[in-house]
Amino acid sequence: MRLLLVVGLLAAFATAAASAQARFLFGSKLDSTVQPSGAFTKPCGDPDPVGVCTWVMNEAYGRPNGGHKSPKPGTIRKIRLIAENPGSFRLQIVRARATGTGFEGKAIRTGPKIAYQGQPDQNEPYRVEVFRVHVPVHKGERLAIKAKKTSLLRCSSGGPNTLLFHPPLAVGTGYHDRFDDEGCWLLLEAVVDPG
Repeated sequence: MRLLLVVGLLAAFATAAASAQARFLFGSKLDSTVQPSGAFTKPCGDPDPVGVCTWVMNEAYGRPNGGHKSPKPGTIRKIRLIAENPGSFRLQIVRARATGTGFEGKAIRTGPKIAYQGQPDQNEPYRVEVFRVHVPVHKGERLAIKAKKTSLLRCSSGGPNTLLFHPPLAVGTGYHDRFDDEGCWLLLEAVVDPG
């Protein structure tokens, strides 16, 4: 009887370990050393705010060369983020592509509203906030947020790290040209169960 119990427990642990190993991540690579910097709470269209936008990840901080796109289909189970100040956004899943004159994007799915707390102070270690979600994603799709302003950014010297769409992208419509781009990375990461 004791042997059967031990074998059962080992099988359960092996199944849990296999399941955890099968999970994958995409988006910015986050840990407690990643500083949300230069953002404070940045409005869409800074220095001339335009209101609510869709902010689409075009490069993932710490995961260059395609880390901003889901490598395979699955279900996002957790969203991880690092923000400087409190705020909120609506999660979106977007397809985006380069055109001859810039980028265009299309909303595939709109997820839950997420309210984040930001940092208790501005010193390392930085708080990584985790939110449980249930959002399907397909290969090549990107993380995005729908918000008027945000502080889950790490700003650099420039480049189209984040694509801005105003008015915000809506599910059920086609591709739209980006309004602008942003030299800040979205500090957003997805934890995904494959399938």
